[in-house]
Amino acid sequence: MTKPTKELKSTPFTEVIELERIVTPDEEKRVDHIFVRRKKICKRHPEGFATEEIARFDIAWPEEPKEESKESTEEKEEIKISTN
Repeated sequence: MTKPTKELKSTPFTEVIELERIVTPDEEKRVDHIFVRRKKICKRHPEGFATEEIARFDIAWPEEPKEESKESTEEKEEIKISTN
């Protein structure tokens, strides 16, 4: 089971400014590697205290639905008919 990823958002106390976002797909692991660089500014501080942070996380691709092929169901029916 995968964990849901919550993006950091601005609040009445802090402002979040996204500076850079890099998305790298990985077909082998079926995930997107996300790299985010953002600046957080404290609104309650008189001078607007700012910090910069980096976040890295993975987002899994949705699973592809598996469909039975029509050929396999036709083969099963033929087998049933031939065994009677």
